Amino acid sequence: MKGFVFGKNPKNAGYTVFLRELYFGMDLFSSLYPFVFCSLASGSNGNCYYIGNGEEGILIDAGISMRSIRKRLGEIGVTINRIKAVFITHDHSDHIKGVAALTQLLEIPVYASHECIESVRNNPDCRDIRTGALTAIGEAAEKHVIGLAVEGFHVSHDAPGSMGYHIRNSHNSITLATDLGYISEKVAFYLKKATVVVLESNYDEEMLHKSRYPRFLRERVSGARGHLGNRQAAEFLAEHFTPYMSHIFLCHLSKENNHPDLAMNTLREKFSNRGIDTGETILRTLPRGARTEPFYF
Repeated sequence: MKGFVFGKNPKNAGYTVFLRELYFGMDLFSSLYPFVFCSLASGSNGNCYYIGNGEEGILIDAGISMRSIRKRLGEIGVTINRIKAVFITHDHSDHIKGVAALTQLLEIPVYASHECIESVRNNPDCRDIRTGALTAIGEAAEKHVIGLAVEGFHVSHDAPGSMGYHIRNSHNSITLATDLGYISEKVAFYLKKATVVVLESNYDEEMLHKSRYPRFLRERVSGARGHLGNRQAAEFLAEHFTPYMSHIFLCHLSKENNHPDLAMNTLREKFSNRGIDTGETILRTLPRGARTEPFYF
């Protein structure tokens, strides 16, 4: 297929789509499905994101109880047995709390990096995880689930093998990058090619500086292996914004050191400083401890 050029003749449109799906390794029928995103929880109390095709779905992280996952999925019309895989970003409790219970209920794979899997196996939150559930995913190696191609990439965080994920079907893509101290070239690559961006905006610098956190914890949060602040996230998004970004979601906001209005105002200010009109792009902060409505792309 090297050097193959897709035809532009409308009479061959159906065949062209067929070849394109084969070339990129996608489910032929993924172009017929909607892309659905719903944040079930986002923040240090728990993180869990649903991405689906209108019929079935996957979870990115399962850092809330299975009871909460089942309840919040049910509120958007998704039964728990429609979940076909879980992808873990890293092994901190607020990202894996419900993983073991899910694997006991469902015969589904749980994907994570090699390093993360070793840590998960030694984590008390996952002592009851079903044998054989954990499956390694290497950086830039795609897994194909329910017509979605899921690709992992490493991020800088103080947990072994921390990853973000790029998820695509034939017409849209989501990049989710959370719990990262800075945006590396690799992370930037995946963020810039997404039509939907889910990016951490954890803390406001002034609030963190004035917080009751001890110095070592403030330095950990703001360090290169900690979390991304409002200013860092906003500056990157303003610098690389393009109109094909249909949605920008700010995730993992700190309860103690941030506020949704602060995060959003910082983002809008950076856009304004560059004279950017975001047009129809939807900008949202993701709530802590609650789900959003489902978004369809």
